Amino acid sequence: MNKKTLYITGLTLIFALSILSGAITIATVHRSVDIEVTTMNDSTGIVLPSPTTTGDSIVNKYALVIGISDYKVISDLNYCDEDATDWYNYLDSLGYQITLLGDSHPENFPQWDGYATEYNTRVALVNIFSIADEDDIVAITSSGHGGRSRSKDLKAFVYFLCMWDTNDGEEGYNGLIDNYELLEILEPSVSKTFIFLDHCNSGGFEYVFQNPNSENYYMATTCTENGFGWDDPVHLNGKWTYFFLEYALIGILGGTASMEEAFAVAYPAYLEEIHRPGDVLEEFDGSSDTLFYL
Repeated sequence: MNKKTLYITGLTLIFALSILSGAITIATVHRSVDIEVTTMNDSTGIVLPSPTTTGDSIVNKYALVIGISDYKVISDLNYCDEDATDWYNYLDSLGYQITLLGDSHPENFPQWDGYATEYNTRVALVNIFSIADEDDIVAITSSGHGGRSRSKDLKAFVYFLCMWDTNDGEEGYNGLIDNYELLEILEPSVSKTFIFLDHCNSGGFEYVFQNPNSENYYMATTCTENGFGWDDPVHLNGKWTYFFLEYALIGILGGTASMEEAFAVAYPAYLEEIHRPGDVLEEFDGSSDTLFYL
């Protein structure tokens, strides 16, 4: 299995999440009710690094690439491993030091550094931000299930990425990384940071731009906080991954353009095929005066 399995008019909807009797399940249509998260992860157990405050005038490049097609418990998807492979190959060509976290089929990835559990993802990010200084560039790309839930305690929606161990969390975690937790994990970051999310409801991760270093952030998501991601079985990718990376950044722009330029090229082409209001691509740019280059 690869990334997203339900086909609708030739495309596959990345499934929306719902919780029934406290268990997370995958629905094949847009959620008609909110998901209630009754407990939040305890962030203890992984010590966040002290921020690196100065650069060394050397530009090092670090990346965390995630692709989860075959989940431990919840429904499997298609093409997430292809997404991860394509991002790995592109970033590797640019000289990035890459950690690649995947699923139970390591043979489907060009490099496999372990399961994309929540714990492993947290550790990988902490390791990167413990060494990345203000001269460095960090790329985080992720492809898989996503969703949102209404939190009674916060009186707000919580948006989350489903890691490989969703619904059967390991190392004391619940298998979800939500927008609040990602903000906390990114707290020590001082480097330029690129985030690319091919998950449902990923527009809700705009919250990470509350980071004090957000002027050095650029993020592109496959949809709004209310939307879905889509499969592209013709190109064997998540549709957003294909149009942003393969079609725009590599294909038309030759691989050396800024992320803003790639988004501008990918956006109209993507919307020629996707017409649901919530499925509009979103771009979050911490500095409108500076282009972001990988």
